[in-house]
Amino acid sequence: MGGQTARQLQADDTRRRVFAAAIAMFAAHGYHATTVDAIAKRAGVAKGTFFIHFATKDAVIVELVRNQTAAAREARLRALPSGRLAALRATVLELGEQAGQSRELSRAVLSATLENPAVAGDADALFGAVLADLLEDARLAGLRPGVDPEQLARGLMAAYLGAALHFTSSRSGEGMAVLLAPLVTALLANLGESSPASQAIQETIDANVPRRSEPRARRR
Repeated sequence: MGGQTARQLQADDTRRRVFAAAIAMFAAHGYHATTVDAIAKRAGVAKGTFFIHFATKDAVIVELVRNQTAAAREARLRALPSGRLAALRATVLELGEQAGQSRELSRAVLSATLENPAVAGDADALFGAVLADLLEDARLAGLRPGVDPEQLARGLMAAYLGAALHFTSSRSGEGMAVLLAPLVTALLANLGESSPASQAIQETIDANVPRRSEPRARRR
């Protein structure tokens, strides 16, 4: 913050308040029912102030996706010292953790990306950067012969997107961890039981599945 002026600091604080207000409104009322007027009122700013920081309410959605994907990439960096397999797992499960914080927020993201091509393009670029990380880690993970690194990376991303779609469209109480972790487990199982690293990472993933999902699994 050393080089920032008092005016810049105030502007940053206002932007954070507007963003937080918008996220709260999306989570409480949904994407379509949330208006710029309502966001500005909740943030305690004039409507014009909203537009200083965000061109539209869709721009808030892009900012949310940017934050979510940044969190996933940061989780990857923290996991890298434990190996590329750990980084793969951390990246995808953090995406799930971010999406799973609010079903209504995830629905807002889905609505905005479906209805606004510009938002869809921005979201594709942000998730594309995450996919590039997954591809790099898969290629450097030392997978057993016969495992296609690109197929693994794209499969992990597809698992996240599929779980997120089910999470947003379902009215059940299943959370993203319950939906996503078994998919990640199944994909990483393709690395082969002969790989100690694969076995260790799979056990870690299994440990992250909430216990409330276990009775459901036993009834199958």
